[in-house]
Amino acid sequence: MQNRVNYFCFFFILFLSGFSLKSSAQTKASDTLVVVTDTTDIDALFKKAREFSYNDNYAQARRICIKILEKKPDYYEVRTFLGRTYAWQKEYDKARTELSQVLIERENDIDALNALFDVEFWSENYEVANDYLKIALSYYPNSEELLLKRAKLQMKLDDKGSAALTLRRILDLNPGNKEAIQLMNSLEGRRLNNNFQSSFVVDEYDKGRAPQILISSQLGRNFTFGSLTMRINLADKFGQRGLQYEVESYAHFTKSIYADISAAFAYDVIFPKERYGAELYFKLPAGFEFSGGIRYQKYTTGTTFYTSSLGNYYKNYWFNIRTFISPKRDSTIENISLKTSGITLIASVRNYFGDGDNYIGIRLGHGQSPDERRTLNLAQYTKSYSFSLELQKSAFGRWVMKGEIQYSKENIREDSYSQRLTTGITVKTVF
Repeated sequence: MQNRVNYFCFFFILFLSGFSLKSSAQTKASDTLVVVTDTTDIDALFKKAREFSYNDNYAQARRICIKILEKKPDYYEVRTFLGRTYAWQKEYDKARTELSQVLIERENDIDALNALFDVEFWSENYEVANDYLKIALSYYPNSEELLLKRAKLQMKLDDKGSAALTLRRILDLNPGNKEAIQLMNSLEGRRLNNNFQSSFVVDEYDKGRAPQILISSQLGRNFTFGSLTMRINLADKFGQRGLQYEVESYAHFTKSIYADISAAFAYDVIFPKERYGAELYFKLPAGFEFSGGIRYQKYTTGTTFYTSSLGNYYKNYWFNIRTFISPKRDSTIENISLKTSGITLIASVRNYFGDGDNYIGIRLGHGQSPDERRTLNLAQYTKSYSFSLELQKSAFGRWVMKGEIQYSKENIREDSYSQRLTTGITVKTVF
């Protein structure tokens, strides 16, 4: 009886082993077999490869990628992903081969540059990693992802001062970047939470009118919720002097949503007695940013402006369009009509070089912006035109200098225009 039980167990185990081997062989065969034809949905197949990699089945993911590339060699996203699968398994030489091939044909491919940085960073070739990062940032100087990599590399090399500067640049671009905030808080005494800025602006007019001078100084500090800035504006206009006191705060709610809130007060007639602003910013995919808000300023009477903007960082360029609309009340009805007392349109373009602190830009405007800290009653200047050129350069370590020149043609009375030439210089630093 005992022998029969032993024989039964032996044959049962043998049966299970054979079934397991057969299943394994079938699975292996199905894993290995990848067929790509003219009717194959290559994008769906690539999605399948990514799914395999997420489950740590890198071998099968690579088989699919290789078959796709045999059919479509210029599918650079697939080749970059193939290189990453090698990097994830520390096969760095194979990863370099695939990723370098992408850069040979597309030298500014941000995904391949990103992946090559990771390869060199993970293999502790920090000097080479930094070289790839410089190349990438020369094409995409405002990429938050690349700037975070730079900060991490600087921290790895124990260059905390430079890391703090890089993180400050990220938070200037996006006050809600939580990873940048966490890294900044980990720097202990190198956080650079404070900033100082001062500017000097001169407006020169035609028709023999005296120039206007505006001096502005501000001191700001960053907190966990965002930032807070105190500002003083001093103006000399046609022999009259005035002071304006201002406070502004950027508050982040999520990684992609933050707000700009400001208020200003003055007791001198050349400044608005009151000025308020509030705006919400939304970070969108593909480098876009949208905002919407309101401005209010009061001399003897108050004027309200509604504003919105759409901006985009594309490679080393920044594009932005902003509009201000000031509605007027129809005397025949109680509600605000669709008519407007003024519409302002401002288009800006910047070309960044080196890094995000260095750029040259132009701006075209129709109408006046209530964001300009000048002594103008904007309700009188809606039919105005302006063109400006700006240049900003980093200098002397943590200091940044900016120069600007602007020509404006302003409607001061019916069928009467005044010309204005504005020059200004701004210096700022963090500490």
